[in-house]
Amino acid sequence: MAATGRLLYHNFHILHRLSRWTRDRFSATGLLILSCIIAAGIFGIDTRASLAYQIFSISFSLLLISFLSSLLFRARLTCKRHLPEYGTVFLPVRYSVTIENSDNKRHIDLLYTDILESKFPSFKEFKTAHDPADKNRNWFDRKIGYPKLMSMLQRNRGASISWSAVDEIPAQDEKGFTIEFIPTRRGYLRFTHSRVARPDPFGLFLSFKSQKNPEKLLILPKTYRVPHVNLMGHRKYQQGDLNQASLVGDSQEFMSLRDYQPGDPLRSIHWRSYAKRGDPIVKEFKDEFFVRHGLVLDTFIEDHTPSQFEEAVSLAASFSLSIEDQDSLLDLLFIGNETHHFTTGRGFGKSSNLLEILACVTPSPEPDFHNLTNLIEKNLSEFSGLILILLDWDEKRQEMVKRFTSIKVPVIVFVIMESPVNLDPGPLSNHPERFIPLITDNIQDALDSINWAGI
Repeated sequence: MAATGRLLYHNFHILHRLSRWTRDRFSATGLLILSCIIAAGIFGIDTRASLAYQIFSISFSLLLISFLSSLLFRARLTCKRHLPEYGTVFLPVRYSVTIENSDNKRHIDLLYTDILESKFPSFKEFKTAHDPADKNRNWFDRKIGYPKLMSMLQRNRGASISWSAVDEIPAQDEKGFTIEFIPTRRGYLRFTHSRVARPDPFGLFLSFKSQKNPEKLLILPKTYRVPHVNLMGHRKYQQGDLNQASLVGDSQEFMSLRDYQPGDPLRSIHWRSYAKRGDPIVKEFKDEFFVRHGLVLDTFIEDHTPSQFEEAVSLAASFSLSIEDQDSLLDLLFIGNETHHFTTGRGFGKSSNLLEILACVTPSPEPDFHNLTNLIEKNLSEFSGLILILLDWDEKRQEMVKRFTSIKVPVIVFVIMESPVNLDPGPLSNHPERFIPLITDNIQDALDSINWAGI
């Protein structure tokens, strides 16, 4: 069975390359003519029993003329792409393109598109991938797997950019126009080539010039409307020199000067006094106390669907945005290939920094609740409260939450589910309003119905 699956996989690879070349080269009418050639070739083998050979001859002649005329396309064109800083998944992205014509003649009736990188999945990725659309396919398609492979390729590409018509580019001049597309996944879209095409006089076959033009565009996760969550926690003392916290809470004010002591950070040295005395002098500041929340993202996808993980990332991105106008800090913590801890808030970078991180986050290869718990506990003394976004409410996750509630840390838990299930709040039974299950296809409505003031 494994050998059969691998053979099918390699045949799919060949079929995909042939299909892509055909789609790139032939127009819709050209594909129709090509289909006529194939059908007429099959039924017109016996020229005495059928007239299909005449259809074959005419169709083949048209395509041959179209192909030969495409060889005459000569043009010196330079394409420049002007991408935005960011895009957002499932929302239209617009960017401009300029084509410069270096020839002494004008070019008319051209087409333009951008080529996105689409890595062909490995055999292991193909066999282990879970495609949610499989449940709507018939038994044969699920068993063979070709539709799943096409879905994986489309996801790896991240978007489809259609041909744009360029009516005319004058000689020794340039033409600008706008392209719009909708990204279908978060992360980086990698542009590889700019392509200018010209149809033949019959409009059947395309000849084109490709220009290497590598660029990348970061697509951010979608977000939901969420208010700033107040977990009723206390301000916590923030150890270390947080002077860069932009005067949040009880700001760190300059108090006095004192002699340098081993362990004092170099940035605390008062260089003017050091220059006068010849001995290091450091600045003393008032301690800082302010609200700081921990945002924990569950990346342990295990047997859960990719849609659950994507919604968890979107919810984390939504809370990251809610911190922008608040006098507090937010720490994002999750486990990828290693532990990750990022802080945002006024003076610690913008919420867009966390959005960039969340745009590229991937599921953890192995569930490691021990390391995640240690990562949270390591910083727990600085947190006023925790927001946990979980993919399940099993025993391991409940035990983790129980450890935090047992030391009186305010916790709010969101559990992302694919279908409605009655869940027991478990360690949050004393605060059931802080245990919020969310269904993947109804998250915004559920968030709007929450009594945030009661949390």
